Amino acid sequence: MKLTKRVRSILGILGIAIGAITSAYGVQGFIVPSGLGGGGISGITLLLYYTIKLPIGLMTFILNIPLLVLGWREINKHFVFKTVWGLAIYSIFLDLFKGIQPIAINDIFLGALYGGVISGISSSIIFSLGGSLGGTDIVSKVILRKSGVPMGTSALAINGVIILISWAILGSRVALYTLVNLFVYGRVLDLLQNGVPSKSVTIISDQSEALVNRIMIDLGRGATFLQGRGAYSNEPKNVIICVVSLPELGRLKQAVREVDPQAFMMVQNAGEVLGRGFVPND
Repeated sequence: MKLTKRVRSILGILGIAIGAITSAYGVQGFIVPSGLGGGGISGITLLLYYTIKLPIGLMTFILNIPLLVLGWREINKHFVFKTVWGLAIYSIFLDLFKGIQPIAINDIFLGALYGGVISGISSSIIFSLGGSLGGTDIVSKVILRKSGVPMGTSALAINGVIILISWAILGSRVALYTLVNLFVYGRVLDLLQNGVPSKSVTIISDQSEALVNRIMIDLGRGATFLQGRGAYSNEPKNVIICVVSLPELGRLKQAVREVDPQAFMMVQNAGEVLGRGFVPND
């Protein structure tokens, strides 16, 4: 059933709210009880909470105002509207969830691990719906649009200064586990945004026709011929390009071994694949 634009918009707003509430739950349920810091605006607000007891939610919203201006100028109005909505829900529930601890965790590593996973999942939901929770999310979105650097990677890089401040105020142990938390957050975010990498396979074989037939029959995948020429033999060769999922890679290797054990095969990660058999272009 095809949803109308209005229904999709309402579902998107609800999805951003769910992601924001989940993220606030992760912070108050795992990060704060473990005494961990954070990156960007979240790191600053946590430091303010630990040192002078300023409310995390309220300070999160206030400190994000300049970054919302950046988002308005560099990205688009729809993104800023969704970010303001998500940030408002996030800030409110950060203070509503104060003192909550669903599981009594006395291990700071587990707090960093669970907090990073929950934050990564919730941020991925919000990003996929065209919003963010402000902070370095906005900066990461700008960097993604301008340079193509993954959001999780850029977020980890620009949080280094906040980690150093946390090191000075909270101590080396907390700062190191905060880095673990941010690393887990970045990896989960990248994984959910890009998916498990498919594999782009380049094959050079004297049995190219038979090999392509085997790929189409055994794997149900298409392939493309490129025209090449051997540098040593100076003879024309067919170069096969094929994209397969990770579970299919073993079957592809087996097919190549059986058809032409002398084939040259190069396997590379394809972080995002759009089109038939993978993620639809629409």
